[in-house]
Amino acid sequence: MDTTTHVTIGIGLAGLSFFDPTVAGNPELTMGILACTIIGSNAPDIDCLYKLKGNETYVQHHRGLSHSLPVIMLLATIIATIMTLFYSGSYFFTFFTWSLVAVFLHVIVDICNIYGTQALRPFTKKWLALNVLPIFDPTIMILHIIGFIAWGIGFPQALTFAFIYLLISCYVLLRILKARNILFALKQNSKDGETYTLIPTFSMNSWTVIASCEENYRLGKYEKDTITWLKRIEKTSDENQIIKAAKQNHFVHHLLQYSPYLHAKIVKIKDGYEVHWFDLRYQSRIDEPFVAIIYLDQQLNLIRSYVKRGLITVPEKI
Repeated sequence: MDTTTHVTIGIGLAGLSFFDPTVAGNPELTMGILACTIIGSNAPDIDCLYKLKGNETYVQHHRGLSHSLPVIMLLATIIATIMTLFYSGSYFFTFFTWSLVAVFLHVIVDICNIYGTQALRPFTKKWLALNVLPIFDPTIMILHIIGFIAWGIGFPQALTFAFIYLLISCYVLLRILKARNILFALKQNSKDGETYTLIPTFSMNSWTVIASCEENYRLGKYEKDTITWLKRIEKTSDENQIIKAAKQNHFVHHLLQYSPYLHAKIVKIKDGYEVHWFDLRYQSRIDEPFVAIIYLDQQLNLIRSYVKRGLITVPEKI
């Protein structure tokens, strides 16, 4: 999810923390708990520091180790330890508990996006992604705002946010069921060997659909129980010598392991070739799309590469 959502969830968890007798019985802990939940809700994104080494390094490491089980525990421990120093060494377990809840929930909501996380490292480097929530979800934000208003006018904060998070849980479950129903309907009418992935939008009743078969990708929209196919993108042959040469780049190798929907576009330039690699799952700028560009000379030797933000140009319509 985006940073705004993570901060908002952090504030909501501070309200929920009043179920904890230690928090409820010690008003002086309120600011400390709030700091723990807000910082914890954003702590896994400490991997943004990789941007200092460039977009290529950042893309390779984002939502990887920093979102894994051992680091979840480590981050919660660090946050709680630092916060304890402001309270004369007391309340470590309370600060640790709510920091852990915040860090863990950050990883859970990120799994609900199309990007996913490597949450099960070090046991496996497999990416976990449910593809059911957009990077920013207005429904989740609106429910939090309702909770903040209720808190502000005097409703019990613990009960208020218990109810809010119950509603959000039901909402996410409905999205999961909706996605499964759509995929089931697609598979009932699928072509031989064609696979499908859904990309969530703001609305539960509107999804982007990617279909993949041996020869091409199809991009479409699901709306009002109807699939409309909008674009067709022919796959570049793995036997193409330019593509083979570009795949020797270590970053492209990483992308091919990470995404099943990587599309290559060859651009002839004066001194050789550019191969642009797009992840077709990223259909809007809010998803932080990227383009990996590999430069080859006339003899197909790797010259350089870089990563920039950008979307694939609109291909031919069906």
